Amino acid sequence: MTSMDDLFEKQDATFEESIRIDRKFEEDEGRAAHRDQLYRHYLDTYHITDASENFLRDFFTRIHGHDEEMRKGANHWLYGYYGSGKSHLLTVLNLLTASADLAEEDREEVWNRLDSDSAYSDLFDTWSSMLDEYRLVPLPINLLKYQSVREQSFSEIILQAVYQARGLSNRLDVAFFEEWYQNQGTWDQRDELTKEVLKDKGVPNADQYSWDDVQQYRTLSDLVLEELVERETGTADGLADIQRQDIGQRMAVEAVESYRQDLEAESEKPVKIVLLVDEVTLFIGGDYQRLSELNALAESIDTIGEGNIQMVATAQSQIEDVQPGLAAKQLDFGILKDRFPHQYHLPSHHVGEIVQRRLLEKTEEGTDWVESEALTARVHPTSTFVYSEVGQNTEPPLNRVKEKEFVQFYPLLPYQPALFLEILFNLRNELADSTKSIFSGTARAILAIVAGLRDRWMRDESKDELSLISLVDFYDLIRYELEDIIANEIEVLEEIEADEDTTGFDLKVAKAVLLLSYVPDSVPQNDANIAVAVMDDLNGQPRTTVRNQVQNSLENLDKYIRPNTAEDGPLLRITDREEREIIEEARKNRKNPDWDEIIAAFDTELWADISPRLNLPTSVPYGGDGDNYPISYNFSIDGQPLDGADEHEGALEATVVIRGVRPDVDSKKVNEGTIYWSVKEDGLEDLRSQLIEWWSFHEATAETETPDTIARDVDDAADRVKSKIASALKDGSYKVESQEPRGLESAVKECINRAYPSFFHPVMLEVDQSYLSELKRLNDDEEYPEWAQKIDVPTPDAEVSTMGTIAKEIRGAVGRTLVAHDNEMGLPALFEKITEETPFYGEVKPAVTAVLWGLCRAGEFRPVAEDGEALSADELLTLSQQMEIKLRTAPSSTSLKEQFIDAGIIDPIQTVDEGIVALEELNESVKRQARTLAETTEVSTETELESEVLVSLVASFSNALSELADGAESRADAIAADDTDWEEIIDHVASDEEWLTGVADRWDSRESYLLQLDGLLRFRELEIDWLSQSFYGALDQLSQQLENESGREWWTQEGWQSFDQSLDARLTAISALEEDWSTQVAETNAKSLATELEGHQWLIPPLQLPEHSVHDGFQSGYLRPLRHFRDTHESIQACISALTNREPGTHDERTLKRALGTVSSTTDWDSLTEDRVDTYREKYETVEQLVGGTRPDEIEGVGVLFGDESGLKGQFERLVKSRKPTIEQIDGGVIIK
Repeated sequence: MTSMDDLFEKQDATFEESIRIDRKFEEDEGRAAHRDQLYRHYLDTYHITDASENFLRDFFTRIHGHDEEMRKGANHWLYGYYGSGKSHLLTVLNLLTASADLAEEDREEVWNRLDSDSAYSDLFDTWSSMLDEYRLVPLPINLLKYQSVREQSFSEIILQAVYQARGLSNRLDVAFFEEWYQNQGTWDQRDELTKEVLKDKGVPNADQYSWDDVQQYRTLSDLVLEELVERETGTADGLADIQRQDIGQRMAVEAVESYRQDLEAESEKPVKIVLLVDEVTLFIGGDYQRLSELNALAESIDTIGEGNIQMVATAQSQIEDVQPGLAAKQLDFGILKDRFPHQYHLPSHHVGEIVQRRLLEKTEEGTDWVESEALTARVHPTSTFVYSEVGQNTEPPLNRVKEKEFVQFYPLLPYQPALFLEILFNLRNELADSTKSIFSGTARAILAIVAGLRDRWMRDESKDELSLISLVDFYDLIRYELEDIIANEIEVLEEIEADEDTTGFDLKVAKAVLLLSYVPDSVPQNDANIAVAVMDDLNGQPRTTVRNQVQNSLENLDKYIRPNTAEDGPLLRITDREEREIIEEARKNRKNPDWDEIIAAFDTELWADISPRLNLPTSVPYGGDGDNYPISYNFSIDGQPLDGADEHEGALEATVVIRGVRPDVDSKKVNEGTIYWSVKEDGLEDLRSQLIEWWSFHEATAETETPDTIARDVDDAADRVKSKIASALKDGSYKVESQEPRGLESAVKECINRAYPSFFHPVMLEVDQSYLSELKRLNDDEEYPEWAQKIDVPTPDAEVSTMGTIAKEIRGAVGRTLVAHDNEMGLPALFEKITEETPFYGEVKPAVTAVLWGLCRAGEFRPVAEDGEALSADELLTLSQQMEIKLRTAPSSTSLKEQFIDAGIIDPIQTVDEGIVALEELNESVKRQARTLAETTEVSTETELESEVLVSLVASFSNALSELADGAESRADAIAADDTDWEEIIDHVASDEEWLTGVADRWDSRESYLLQLDGLLRFRELEIDWLSQSFYGALDQLSQQLENESGREWWTQEGWQSFDQSLDARLTAISALEEDWSTQVAETNAKSLATELEGHQWLIPPLQLPEHSVHDGFQSGYLRPLRHFRDTHESIQACISALTNREPGTHDERTLKRALGTVSSTTDWDSLTEDRVDTYREKYETVEQLVGGTRPDEIEGVGVLFGDESGLKGQFERLVKSRKPTIEQIDGGVIIK
C-alpha cells in the first residue's frame, strides 16, 4: 500500500482530553509566546459555524449596547450535546474579550487566526469596535474542577475567581483576611512579617517562605494570620470575626461589581466584566440547592450589574431539560428560563467534522489510494459496514455509508466518531456521580481517542494493509479507563480471554456486545450488527460468513452473554459471576440430559400449568341413563408416570400415555382402554431442545438461591416449554387400540368405553359406607334409591333372568369362587379372589357389597358367622365387621332356561324351545361367518398377495377359521342329540362367537397392514436406478423377519402386538423409500413439472381434442409423452404415499390395492430419471411456446413437420386466402397468425 506517511496530511497529533477555559500553559518564553500558544491551541483550531457566529454576533452586539430592539438580560445560556464544541467556543470568547492581552496584539492578525478565510469581516468590525469602546475583563470559571473537592456553592466559586483576579488568595478565609489587612498599615511589609512570625514559631527555613505561600498553604496561614491580627488589634480573637462572612449570591455579584468599579476607576474606558462559567449542568448534577442558587445568582447579575456584568454559562441541554427529576421539588423552571433569556444551541455533529479535518485529512496520493484499493476490495465497505434495524440514528448515519465519506474518514467509518461519542456519554452515566467522569469533555476525548486509534492502526503490522478501525479497537484503546466505570464487565471479558473453550473471535464478539449494550436505542445487538462491529478487514470474509461466526460465538459464550429479558434496554447482557456458575452447571446438564430426571422435573414444576391448557373433558356420558360422569386422568410420558395425576374421588379414570417426547423411547405397545396421545412431529426436535434447556437451568438452580436474572430466564424457558408442549399436544394425534379418534373428546369417550366392562357403572365408584347405611335403613317393601338401581342391586323377589348385568356378573364370579372352595368362604378372602379375576372390584368394594346384599336377599347366597350361625343380609352392610362374616352358596336350582338367559341367548320372557332354536341359529352364524372370513382371506392370498411368507401367514389364519367352522358344524349334531351337555355346548358357542367377532375386527383393521408389507416386498423384484441400496437392504431384512414370524398367531391381540414389534425393518424400509423418493424428486425437479401439467388444457383425453386441428404428429410427439409423464408421476406419487404410511388403517385399503398394481415392471419407473424429466420439460416448454394461453378449440391447426405436413398445408392455404398472415419464429418452430 502507499506509505503511512503519504496517506495523511501532516497533523499535530497532540490532543488534550478536553478543552477547558482555565487551561494553563508554561510561560517560560514570556507573555507574548504564551499568548501565541493559547491562540494556536484555541483560535487556530476553532471553526466558526452558523450557530457559533450567531452567538458571537449577538453577544458582541449586547456588549456594545446596540440591543435596543433585542430582549433584555445579561445572562446567556450556551448549550449543546457532547461534541458541540461549547467549551471550545467559551475559551475562544475568553481570548476575544481579554482587552489587556489584545491591547498588545494586532487585532486583525488575531482575528485572522480565527477567521483565516475572512468570511466574517462584518463580525470582526463589530468585535473591534466593541474593544474600541470598552475595556473587557473575562472571569473564566471551570466548574468541573470543583466537583472532586468539598461541596462549594456558585457564590463561593465566583468569589474565589474575583479575589484571585484581584491578586488575593483563592482561599476565601485568607482572601477575607487580605481584604481587611489591605487597610492596615503593615500590608506592604507582609512578606517580611511572614518570615518573622514563622521564625518565632520555630518553623525551619522560615526565610524561604513568602506571602504567596501563606495564600496557598493552610498550615502556614493558621500560624501567620492569627499572629498578625493580634499585632494589629492586640487580640487574636478578631480573626474569626474577619473570616466569618455571610456568603450568598448577592455578596458574590457585589464583589464582581466592586472589582469592575475598581478597574474602571483606573481605566480610560468603561469596564465590563464577562463572567464565563463552563459546564453549569454537570456542576448542578442532582443538587436542587445549586439549581436554586443559579436562579438567584442570575437575578443578582441583572439587578446589580445593570448590563456591566455579562454571564455566559455552558450547559449540555436546554433549560427546560435541566435535571427534570428535580420537578418534585416544585422548582419553577419558568423563572430560571426568564433569568437566562438568551439561549444558543450548538449542533453536536461538530465532533465528526473536526475529527475528519484534524486527524484523517488525506493527501492527494492517499485519497487516490483509498479510492483505487479500499473501494475495490473484496469486502465492499459501503454495503457491508452498515448497521441494520437502526433506531436513534447519528450523523453521518449508522445504516448508510457514502463512498465519498468513506474515503474522507478512512481508516475509520464515517459514523464511528458519533457512535463513540454516544457510547462514552452513556458510559459516564454508569458512575454514581456522572459529573466526575473521565469523559467529562467527551468531544475532546473523541479527538484524543481517534488520534490514539489512528496511531495504533498506523503502527500495527499484524493487520492486513486494507484494514479498518473497528469497535473492538475502540474498546482496546479505552479498556483501562473502562475499569473505573464498569469493572465487573471488564472482569468478565478477562475471564472470557482466559477461558480455554473460547477463541479470540469470541473475545471480539464479547467486546462488541459490551459496547453496543450502551447504545441499544441506536444499534440493536443482533448478529448482523455484531458482525459489523468486529469486522476490520476489507480483504477478509464476507459479512454473511462473519455473521454465522458471530452466531456460533454467541452460542459458545452463553455462559457469559445472555439474552436480556427486560422490557427495554439491550438485547444481550453480560452475566455476573453467580450467573456464570449456574450457566456452567446448566451447560454440563445440557450435554448429558437425564430424561428420567427431565420428565420428573417436568411433572413437579410444569405439568400442573400445562394440563389446564389442554381443555381436557371433565365428564363423559356413560351407559344409557343420559347422565354425565366426572373423569380423572392418569398421565404418563413415554411410560414414565406423572405424579401430578388428577385424583378425583368417584371419577372414571382415563389412562393417557403421551408419546414422542422422549427421544430414547420408541414403544409401539398398545394396551386396552388407554389413550395414546402422540405429539406433533413437526417441531419435535425444537420442543425437546427447549425442554432440555429449561431442565438444565432448573437442575442447576435447584439447590441455590437463584439470581433474579436467571430466575427470569428459567421462568421464560418454562413458559416456552408449557406453550410448546400444549401446542404440540393440541396438534397431535390420538389412538385407542385400533381406533384413531379425530378429537380429544372422542378419544376420551372411546377410552372410557373400552377401559370399563359392560358389568360396570360409574356410580359404583361413588358408593361408600354412607350409601350402605342408607340401604340398611330401607323397609322391605320400600323402593331402592336411584344409585342402587343403577348398579343393579337385586330386589328380594328377583329371578336370575331378571337381574341386571352387574348383578349377574357378580353372582357368577362369587358363585364360581364359592364352588371352588367347598361352597363357603370368608368375605375378605372372597373379595381377594374375585378381585384377582376382576381387578376393578377392589376399587368398588362397597358397591360390590351392596350387590351381594341384594343377592343374599334374593336367596342366591347366605351370610353366616364364623361358627356357622345364619346372619341377616344387613350384616354385610357394615364394612368394618366383614372380617367376621362368611358366605355360603344357596341350594342350586339353575334351569336350562336360566343358562340361556345367563348366556344372553334369550330374554326372560322366551321359552326353552326358543332358546334351543336361538342356540342353533347362533352356532350356524358362527360357522357361516367363519367360512366367509376364511374364503375372504383365501381370495386375498390368491389374487392380491404375492409374497410367499405373507401368503403363508394369511393361510394359517384361514386354517384357524376353517377349524372353528368345522367345530361349529360338529356341534350342530350335538345340539340335536338326546344326551346333550347343554352347559358345555352353550359355553363353546358363546366363546367361539366372541373369538370370531374379535378376529373379524382385527382382520378388517390389519388387512391394510399386510397389503402394505406385500407392496414393499414387491420392490425386491424390480431394479429401479434411483432406489438406494439402503432400501433394498431393509427389504431383505424385513423378508427375513417375516420368515421368523411364520408360526405366530398374529390374528390374536397379543399375537399381533408381538408380530408388529418384531418387524422393525418395516419402518426402516419406509424411511429409506421416503428419502429416496424425496431425493429423486428434488434432483429432477419432477414435482414442479407435474404440477405445471396438472389440469393442463391441452392434456385432456385424446378423444376430447379437436379432430382436425390437433394433428397426430403433435399428439404423439408432445401431448402423449407429457400425458404419460403426468399420469405416471401421479401413480408413483400415490404409490409411495400409500406404502410409506406408518399406520395404515381400514380406510387405506383401496389406495394400497392400487399401489400393489403400480409396483410392477409395467410401470415406467425410468420416466422419473433426470434425463427423461429434462426431455419432458423441453417438450412442455415447446408446447407452451406454441399454444400456451390458448385452448385447443381456438386454433386452426397445430402439427409437426413433416409428419403432419399434408394436414397443415391445407389449413395454411385457407388461412392465406382469407387474411394476411404474420409469422413469429420461436425456439423449436413458428407461429402463423
